[in-house]
Amino acid sequence: MILATRLHALSAALFAVCLLASQAGEARDLADVLSSGQLRVGVYRDFPPYADKDAGIDVELAHALAGKLGVKADVRSYDADENMDDDLRNIVWKGTVLGPAVSDVMMHVPVDATMSRRNPQVRIFGAYHRETMAALRSTEMLHRMDTLADIERQPLGVENESIMSISLLSADGGRLRAQVQHFRSMDEARAALEAGQIAAFLGMRSQVEPMMAATGRRYTMSMPPALPGLPQAGWALGLAVGADDAALEKALQDALGALEQDGTLDRIFQRHAVTRMPPL
Repeated sequence: MILATRLHALSAALFAVCLLASQAGEARDLADVLSSGQLRVGVYRDFPPYADKDAGIDVELAHALAGKLGVKADVRSYDADENMDDDLRNIVWKGTVLGPAVSDVMMHVPVDATMSRRNPQVRIFGAYHRETMAALRSTEMLHRMDTLADIERQPLGVENESIMSISLLSADGGRLRAQVQHFRSMDEARAALEAGQIAAFLGMRSQVEPMMAATGRRYTMSMPPALPGLPQAGWALGLAVGADDAALEKALQDALGALEQDGTLDRIFQRHAVTRMPPL
């Protein structure tokens, strides 16, 4: 009797897992979105200024896009995986058993031809911003920031596990490694800059601009020196939908164009102290 009860419980658990997996992989087209009255939008969890709980650039843009389609936005937060290929799989076309179900569209996707070819299960389109790297520095400690020699022997701040951290730690054979300090949040980094514990914070422009605004613009924003692995011109950010969702892609592209035309897109970025950079 006990064995039968255990087997029944195990079967129920397995059924629940399979059901979740099935739901996670459920994709929807434009007709499904419109009939449901909701656009399911995937954003990164804890990723200010783009997504931070129920606020951020990508969260606001999700609601604006859904509004243009005549539906409401169901914004879903996902943890970043090992790489963008994994994120596209988890958020757009396959899903995960334990995380949120697949979304109709994913925000903050690098619009890159190589990535598109590597991920035929999705359509990547709709570039809405160009992310670049920047630095916020104390001119008393760092008079200039044109070359690696300019930042030698000065304490530098970066975000934990960021592309800037990887680049600085590997630059010039690791010569700058002892100078690099890591921070979990931009608030911590700003406090260190204001206390004189670091000479500069280096990261994405979308991180640096809000930090500059929060300090009353008492520090200078600069381009960082050329560093390995960092594209000087930046990279475009856009959207991704499933490979079979051509109609949804077109509807979202049209909606994005309308938001750019009427100035909504720029205003969303401005509300978060970020300058929207048009993609090249």
